[in-house]
Amino acid sequence: MDAMILNLTLGLTRAKSSKFRLFSAALIASSLVPLTIYMPHHFLTSSLGKALISLVIIWVAFRYSSLRAFFMQWISFYFITFAIGGTMMGVHFFLTTEMEVQGGTLVTFSGGYGDPVSWCFVLIGFPCSYFFTKWRFSQVAVHQMKMDQVYEVEVQWNGKTAKCHGMVDSGNQLVDPISRKMVFLADRYVIEQLIDEVVVDELTMDQVATSMDGLPGPVQDALRLVPFQAAGHAGQLLVTLTVDSVVIHTESGPLNVQKPLLGVQQSSLTHDNTYQMLIHPHAMVRGKSA
Repeated sequence: MDAMILNLTLGLTRAKSSKFRLFSAALIASSLVPLTIYMPHHFLTSSLGKALISLVIIWVAFRYSSLRAFFMQWISFYFITFAIGGTMMGVHFFLTTEMEVQGGTLVTFSGGYGDPVSWCFVLIGFPCSYFFTKWRFSQVAVHQMKMDQVYEVEVQWNGKTAKCHGMVDSGNQLVDPISRKMVFLADRYVIEQLIDEVVVDELTMDQVATSMDGLPGPVQDALRLVPFQAAGHAGQLLVTLTVDSVVIHTESGPLNVQKPLLGVQQSSLTHDNTYQMLIHPHAMVRGKSA
């Protein structure tokens, strides 16, 4: 269990270590258990002693690079320990009722060293809590990576302005082969701020190919069909609109892209609406000169 906690700390802090270091640190951490049982009044079993032991554990487990990194590893070690332990304690008290009322007073009781059922709960619950915590950390890391590339975006067209959040999509290299204009992909939330919902429903490849004359004049003038290739599908056409500008608000100032193409995505880009547009990566490089 100590090794699993140290391994999770390793992944969270991106520290450098080895299997021998982790095994040695886990052995030191485990040695505190018999010390607590047979020498409960020893200095190392006190809060200060445990803190000192944990410093030794971190020093053995990870290669020292700086005092700040060492401190962050130490704090992360305790954070993960409390996270896993807290999860198990919460589930345990949710599933058990080790309390009773005696003389009008609520009394809780403990079984000392525990019973076979409680130890089975630890053996099963600890790995489950470990993998759940590891999964949540990975989800948070992925979400943070996404949010680092999410910007506020304004789309201006035909006297209207649409506001949304856009994420830089490094895999989006789509450009119009004729005009060489960049293509930004936007979902219905963005398009409906510029065009009536009824018209948006008609901005599909099938509808445009058969009933383009029924679209409003400004939409017909802005309409462009851009060929693209998706995974497993070749020779596809994307319905796009030539908008007046796309303004990306970054920490260093707004980036203004003139006359880009806005690809129409009928469904939402994400299930949680974190962003509603995929920003062309060239826009972040070329910026105002785009």
